[in-house]
Amino acid sequence: MDRRDALKVMGTGLAAAFMMNIAPRTHAAILKDRSKEKNRIIFYFTATGNSLFIAKQFSDTPLSIPQELKKTDLIYEADEIGFVFPDYAAAVPVIVREFVEKAQFKAPYIFSVITFGNASVNVAEWWNDWARSNGLNNNYINTILMVDNYLPVFDMNEQIRIDKNTDENMAGIISDISAHKDFIAPSDMGWFTEEMLQRMQEMHFSQRSEQLIRLDTAKCIQCTTCTEVCPRGNFALSSDGLVINGRCEFCLSCIHNCPQHALSLERERNKDARYRHPDISLNEIKRANRQ
Repeated sequence: MDRRDALKVMGTGLAAAFMMNIAPRTHAAILKDRSKEKNRIIFYFTATGNSLFIAKQFSDTPLSIPQELKKTDLIYEADEIGFVFPDYAAAVPVIVREFVEKAQFKAPYIFSVITFGNASVNVAEWWNDWARSNGLNNNYINTILMVDNYLPVFDMNEQIRIDKNTDENMAGIISDISAHKDFIAPSDMGWFTEEMLQRMQEMHFSQRSEQLIRLDTAKCIQCTTCTEVCPRGNFALSSDGLVINGRCEFCLSCIHNCPQHALSLERERNKDARYRHPDISLNEIKRANRQ
């Protein structure tokens, strides 16, 4: 082996060793490290962990919107402010809207990443228009495909088996935001009409928990998980057992996270299938939503 060949072998070995060192970290995580020097605040709302997982790609200490809403001083200023939350019926969760209405945000660059599981439709444009009308101007809004946790339509077991290419898509989004790109994801209405979306949104955002959630008292062990993961505080234990009452966010966190499958909807695609993001713990969701 001559000197040139030896150097090639050595270079290959060093490259392999380098790749082994970074293998456990995604490209998104590496990009996140490059942004640590910036003063960045990330707000999130999560039910099953998808949005929290994404929020953690931007910050080691993202702030839970349900917890921030408990505060009286809601004025935030930073170099960058970001929002991460799920798409609900091609619109935005009510609790996210309530937060924006009550708070003030000051930053030269504001971005939002919206998680969705089937079709994003026009959610980015919807959020852009609504936010602007409420004093929040996004420089960047994008969507990212993840496991759909909407039980009436999707089987969670089937969803989990689908490769959503999350790491690859997330790397592109983080690269855009690191470069302070201006972008609003365009609408992709597909076969949806404005009338259909309006009906979906009216149904989704008018739910009450006592009408929506079914309790199997034979399965319930009164573990209080539901009382801790509900961002609306709609569950309470009484002398008569579990009481369910209140305006529902329809996030389905209570159903997905019940360890006994004691909570359900009247109509589900697969009543035996539940979901929580594999990299997010139940305790993290409790800390995020506990009222």
